[in-house]
Amino acid sequence: MKKSFVLSILLAVFFLFSCAAVQQQEKPEPPSLLHIEGVVQTISGKEATLEIRVPEAKKTPESPISDIARQVLQKSILLEGMKTEINKNPVLIKEIRGNIIKVEFEKPVVFVPGTILKLDVPKKTIAIVDFEVIKGKQKEAGRVTLEGLTSALIDSGQFNVVERTKLKSVMSELELSMSGLTKEIPEKTVGKLLFADLILTGTLAESHGEWDINLRLLNTRTGQAVSAIAMKTTLFKPSEIRDAGPLVEDFETSQTDPSWLLRRIGRSAHFQTRFDRSAGAEGSKKSVRIDFKLLEGTEPVNARVENMKKRDLSLFDGIEFYAKATETFRGYFTLLTSQQENPNKMDAWTGSFQADQGWEKIRIPFNTLYVGRRWIRQGASRYGATPGDQVMRLDRVESFIIGISALMNSDASGTLWVDKIRFYND
Repeated sequence: MKKSFVLSILLAVFFLFSCAAVQQQEKPEPPSLLHIEGVVQTISGKEATLEIRVPEAKKTPESPISDIARQVLQKSILLEGMKTEINKNPVLIKEIRGNIIKVEFEKPVVFVPGTILKLDVPKKTIAIVDFEVIKGKQKEAGRVTLEGLTSALIDSGQFNVVERTKLKSVMSELELSMSGLTKEIPEKTVGKLLFADLILTGTLAESHGEWDINLRLLNTRTGQAVSAIAMKTTLFKPSEIRDAGPLVEDFETSQTDPSWLLRRIGRSAHFQTRFDRSAGAEGSKKSVRIDFKLLEGTEPVNARVENMKKRDLSLFDGIEFYAKATETFRGYFTLLTSQQENPNKMDAWTGSFQADQGWEKIRIPFNTLYVGRRWIRQGASRYGATPGDQVMRLDRVESFIIGISALMNSDASGTLWVDKIRFYND
């Protein structure tokens, strides 16, 4: 009797767990961009017509660039000429008309009309061509939009982005193939050169604070436009505009860039930054001059000149400048970068150089810079910021500094001159 009772209990527990497992298996899967559903409309041999169900991507309030990324994602879920799988059967996407697609299986299949199938959504490679600002004073807008959109597409997890350095020759070849000046069809021409599925290109035009954005998605397999994206928006706040252009500062012009911050700080230990109209590199007559007397353990610790312009330096590999000093000193270069979500979270990326009594060219690659522990412990708070996550965001440069530190030059006094500052790319 006791054995029968125990057996009944075990059977009941097994039945409950079995029901739970069945219910869990029957629970519909949430919408995903790893795969989408397709409903069979017609099927004949290896060819089938499906109605696809694409989940609506969530809109990001007050974020036009995120909205553009959302539209790019929605309009390129599947592409003509692309290979994928349906219920683990290899297929070729032959034609797309809205949410109706024609596919070709590798082997004949049998599905009843109305059957719901699962289509894998391949991760695509996209190339983004520089957006042209055809109207408007803020020429950096195209670059800012491109960089923000690139980040948004990468973060979506649906795209790999082609390096911009490869795009110029690719676009020239595409234009030739589409004009008929070459014998090869666009699919072969672009496919060989680009290894990308999509090209995104377009223009921006500003009028009274609003931007007309007109973008086109091109399928590299067919050479045809997949879709167009058109919208009118404020795009971004003026504070988000960053200078993405080159810097060639020789201090020779009568009107110096006001973003240079010249200071005079301290008494017993002190420094003063000013323009010197009698000394310049390579025979020029003007440079920036830093006079300093730094005593270890006192303030100020650093003597420096700082440029406060917000920049996007993602196109550049480093900075170079000329420097000389009254005697041999160790100088430093610092790049301050911020986070987009919270610009007050900053990292200070630092490198050093040696200044001697004659003018010498200094070259500091950005990839050799490091975040010092001193910045994390107290430097950020002194600057009025909080330490960041130690990720170098060259598109989010808040300022850069060139100077002398008491930590690197004990009880140092003298003068440092700096001239002909520029960003470079190899």
